[in-house]
Amino acid sequence: MIKLIASDMDGTLLNSKKKINKEFYTILKQLKEDNIIFTAISGRDIFSLKKVFKDIDEDIVFAANNGNYIEYKGKVIFENYIQKDKLKKIAIVVRKFFKHNTLYCGKDIIYSESKVAKFIGILWGLNIKYTKDIMKIKDNIIKVTVFGRPSAINKNWKKLKILNNEFMVTISGRFSIDICRYTGDKKNGIEIIQNKFNIKYDETMVFGDNMNDLEMMASAYYSFAMENAKDKVKSKARFIAKSNDDNGVIEAIKEVILVNEKAKL
Repeated sequence: MIKLIASDMDGTLLNSKKKINKEFYTILKQLKEDNIIFTAISGRDIFSLKKVFKDIDEDIVFAANNGNYIEYKGKVIFENYIQKDKLKKIAIVVRKFFKHNTLYCGKDIIYSESKVAKFIGILWGLNIKYTKDIMKIKDNIIKVTVFGRPSAINKNWKKLKILNNEFMVTISGRFSIDICRYTGDKKNGIEIIQNKFNIKYDETMVFGDNMNDLEMMASAYYSFAMENAKDKVKSKARFIAKSNDDNGVIEAIKEVILVNEKAKL
C-alpha cells in the first residue's frame, strides 16, 4: 500500500502554464484521509513552493532545492548546506562561464553577484539580493543555480563537469543547471523523508520529468516518468504517466487511491 507520494513541480505536477489542476485539492484531501503523505520535491526554493500551495501548506512536506532543504508543518527536517571552502570552488568556475547568470540560494535569501540577475529575478517573482562577493556573506548556501538560454546551457554544461567529482551538477530545466553538495539529490531527499516517517521503498510513489529527477527514480518502486520527460529519465522509471498537460500525476494518483480503497474492503 502506498504511504508516500512525491512529485516534482515544473514539467510534472504543474502544466505548461505553471498552474496546478484544481482537482489536486480534492485528491490531497483524500490522501490525507488515507494517511498518505504528499511531498512537493523541486529545484525551487521553499518560498516558491509554499506560494504554489499557499492555502494547504500544512498538509504537504516541502523538499526544496532538490531535496536539500526539507520542511513539514513549519519544522525543518533536513538542511544540506554547501561548505564555505567548497562554495569558493563553485564560485570560481561559475564566474568564468556564467558571470551574470548565477544565483546563490540560501534558506531565506537568494543572492547574486550580478545586478543583471537581480533585475531578471523581478520578472521571475524572486527577491534577489545583490552582493559583490558571495564569499563575504554570513548566510549558508544550499544550492547554486546558473541560468541562460537553452543553447548557452547546453554549450556550458560540459564546462561545469569539472565540478562533478565534488558536487551534484544537474540540468534542472531548459534554462538552468543546479549545483548542490555531492549526493545532494532528490533521491537522498526522498530517503530522508522515508526514514523520518518509517516508509519503505515499495510504499513510495515518485513523479519526475527532468535530469534532476533521474536519481529519484531509484528511490521508489512506483517510479513514474512523465510522457513529456527526458528519455534518460524514462529509461530509469518503472512506469510512464500522462504528460503534465494531460494531468498525468493526478490521473496516476487516482488509480492508486482506488487500489487503496479496494484493499480496505
